[in-house]
Amino acid sequence: MSAIVDKIISRGHWDVSIAPEHFEPERVPYGELEEALRRSVVSLRGWPVPFIDHRVDVIRRENWIGQDIDASTVEMYEAWRFFQSGRFNHLRSVSADWRRGTEATPTPASAESVIEVWEILYYLTEVMELASKLSLTQAGNDRMAITAILSKLQKRALVLGFSDRPPWPWEYVSDVKSLTVRRIVGREQLISDGHRLAADMAREVFLRFGWKPAVDQLVGLQAGLLNSQ
Repeated sequence: MSAIVDKIISRGHWDVSIAPEHFEPERVPYGELEEALRRSVVSLRGWPVPFIDHRVDVIRRENWIGQDIDASTVEMYEAWRFFQSGRFNHLRSVSADWRRGTEATPTPASAESVIEVWEILYYLTEVMELASKLSLTQAGNDRMAITAILSKLQKRALVLGFSDRPPWPWEYVSDVKSLTVRRIVGREQLISDGHRLAADMAREVFLRFGWKPAVDQLVGLQAGLLNSQ
């Protein structure tokens, strides 16, 4: 592990995997990995997923490429790996854990840390969009497995975090240490209904905090991200 990866996993973080359902070790020719990923980058809110930093050398190993992104040069710690099998891994910090000063999100008295609704919903929407794009490249297949692990959730509060909406009058605090959400989705469904699938995945996370929104409610919140494009 690198120093950046150590930083990411020291606090709240996402560990996301996107891969074809069936494993083929050399699905993507090594020399085509970088271009396949660049064509698939998602940019729904100005921050690409994944962030490919042209100022940082790409790490090249036997069967994968990757980068470790330092928050001293950008606004978020992340690390990504893209394998010849078509598997893409994304390790990313929970942004609220690193914001300070006027940018920090207030933590309720009953909690030790926070995460905003928009981070969960928007990021999972970007992940599902990335899975859709990857499914159309050499890294894809008819069915794609999407797994999202959110770690260090115990005593973490869920807050709404939208500037145009009043905060909740009550608190939602998680008792679980981590959560894994997984979907195996056909390519056609990913393309036609990926955003709603992301909202459904996000709802599964929110339930662990005690918030029980309808999927349609989350699709409405999601529209704020998608309509900005």
